[in-house]
Amino acid sequence: MTTVLIVCASGITSHLLQETAQRSTEAYHTDITFEATSFAAAKNDGLETADLVLVAPQVGCDYVSLKAINPRLEKIPDNIYAWVNGESLVKFAMTELDKNKVVG
Repeated sequence: MTTVLIVCASGITSHLLQETAQRSTEAYHTDITFEATSFAAAKNDGLETADLVLVAPQVGCDYVSLKAINPRLEKIPDNIYAWVNGESLVKFAMTELDKNKVVG
């Protein structure tokens, strides 16, 4: 099982993205589990151990410090985040995981 952690400022939008993305994983026949957290709770919610960490645009100012904790970290594209597009998030995550050869 591959774990993708979604991090946003308060955790609200990341939970919405998690729900929509998780529903889309079946269509792509992948064993990715999406988890969501806030920036403040990220260190306790799997930041170090996730196979991929996706951060919201508003958390981008902390990108360097988060990437030091987990180098498998990427920013969520604005258009995916703004539209809470779970299907596009799954495609994006699969592409990023494939770059690191960690596809579930």
